[in-house]
Amino acid sequence: MNIEQKADKLRREYLAHDVDRLVFNDFQKALPALQQTALYDIFRRMPKGRLMHAHIEATFDLRYMLSLALSCPDVYVFTSPETPEFRNMQLAHKAWFEGDIPAGWENLRVAVAAQPELKEKIFVMCTSDKENIDENIWPKFEAIFDRFKAVNNYKPFFVALYTEVMMRMAEEGLMGVDFRYISQTIFDEDGRRLSPEEYIDTVKEIETKVRERYPWFTVRLIYCYYKGVPVESVPERLEFARRMIEKYPDVILGFDMVGDEDCGKDLKYYAPVLREAQVPVIMHAGESVNPDNHNVEYALELGIKRIGHGMNLYRYPEVEKKVKDAGVMLEVCPLSNQLLGYVPDLSQHPAAGYIKRGLNVTISSDDCAIFDTAFITDDLLLAYICWDLSLADIKRCLQNSQQGDPQLLSIFEEQWKAFEEAI
Repeated sequence: MNIEQKADKLRREYLAHDVDRLVFNDFQKALPALQQTALYDIFRRMPKGRLMHAHIEATFDLRYMLSLALSCPDVYVFTSPETPEFRNMQLAHKAWFEGDIPAGWENLRVAVAAQPELKEKIFVMCTSDKENIDENIWPKFEAIFDRFKAVNNYKPFFVALYTEVMMRMAEEGLMGVDFRYISQTIFDEDGRRLSPEEYIDTVKEIETKVRERYPWFTVRLIYCYYKGVPVESVPERLEFARRMIEKYPDVILGFDMVGDEDCGKDLKYYAPVLREAQVPVIMHAGESVNPDNHNVEYALELGIKRIGHGMNLYRYPEVEKKVKDAGVMLEVCPLSNQLLGYVPDLSQHPAAGYIKRGLNVTISSDDCAIFDTAFITDDLLLAYICWDLSLADIKRCLQNSQQGDPQLLSIFEEQWKAFEEAI
């Protein structure tokens, strides 16, 4: 029995026992049992290519981050009700305050020692599941980012956390990652905000350390701004991206705009300035089920070669054909799409059709800290089970993430051969 047959047999056995279709309707709840299966072990050991769509602000193991926070004597938690300035269960390093600790904040170690259940409450407030899905899902989702950025952006904490992140990514089989970042500013022990250049240099220093053990592992950054802002504010951000690319051509890949796709300002609104951009544009588009959302079409008109999500591309067959013919990469994030309310039943996700129709698809996790999943293994397994894919389909998605780089493809093929022999 070859690996393709073995995986398919294990999938059919699993689905025969999943009479409630939990894996399709609530993948997070199905995951603990899945992780104990031989099928999960195959995907855990599988070489993974690159992670093409991940937001650095929410790509880490949340339980590890909380243990790191508890190991630091100067981390505080906001235990009071929400205010305009602070989120309930928000974490922060004392250097973030630039002065006295405001009312409502408690030392994290002291607070958890007095109330051990507080650690789990923080975890719950920093994650999202299907029970959170309603008309306010985007504000609730975006609020989670606020809860950990004031501790994660403390430079010593950032270095410790993301060294662990990148090491674990490589251990999970990833050859690298393209992180989206939103002008992230880290701060030192004195509260000094480091420059954008110092931020990038810090990421590169972490990468160098990881490459001592995993020499093929590389990190790239995509600078992001927000959808929904006035178009007049975008040229300044594009110019910033241009300067960063000029200074770090091997690190910064391009410019993206993130946020709720149905915020009222589409890519047609931003097209005049994006057409004039002197940087590569890599864009979130079609993260929506709204039939009036034409962002994938507008993205194609802008000549964009990478589209994040593309959920509603299937609504426009002529545009889909152009996307296929142009070789545009679709960075698909299946579990994220479910947990933001776009696809209640994962068997109905349109990316299954994109893959079978030969589009250039990659599979990513988007915000694994918030979803409490692996960096990429869980989304790959989800796609395999819920979309009735073959392992050859999964392999093709992973090959797509190499973007035609002959050296990376060669390394990946060697890894895949060893994987098949081991299984």
